[in-house]
Amino acid sequence: MLIGYQKIKYLTTNVWSSELSKLASNAMLAQRISSINSLSALCEETGANVEEVSKAIGMDTRIGPKFLKASVGFGGSCFQKDILNLVYLCKHYGLEEVAEYWHQVVKINDYQKNRFAKKIITGLNGTVNQKKVTLLGWAFKKDTNDSRESAAIYVADILLEEGAEVHVFDPW
Repeated sequence: MLIGYQKIKYLTTNVWSSELSKLASNAMLAQRISSINSLSALCEETGANVEEVSKAIGMDTRIGPKFLKASVGFGGSCFQKDILNLVYLCKHYGLEEVAEYWHQVVKINDYQKNRFAKKIITGLNGTVNQKKVTLLGWAFKKDTNDSRESAAIYVADILLEEGAEVHVFDPW
């Protein structure tokens, strides 16, 4: 079948394979983001450059370069929800170690958001109390106006709790 100029491929699966494929796709993308973010923390401690490490990893054809940009963490309405669905299913079927493996992806993402906020505080002489802090970007990813589960929300909450005056700019 042709739509426009692209050939569309179809895959026939049973219901569980279809559902798990959707959950696993998002979980594996989130896993890549959490992996590079955890490496960014190690890079900072060792003096390595996370962008150089990311580029080197991405040159391995078995891995590829996509979703290897260190950031404040993933957001949006799907990644965390889908991972937590996997965690639930694994626990339901008695796969505790597998559930914990996937839960660690979410934990690393939370760690990264907290680490990012703490870096801002440390960079401003250990306090943001009564200081203006501007966040450039509020959406969970670029070129969208969707802010559901945006990492910026969590960072802003931490900064507000520490007494910062938070300003936000997002072109969308």
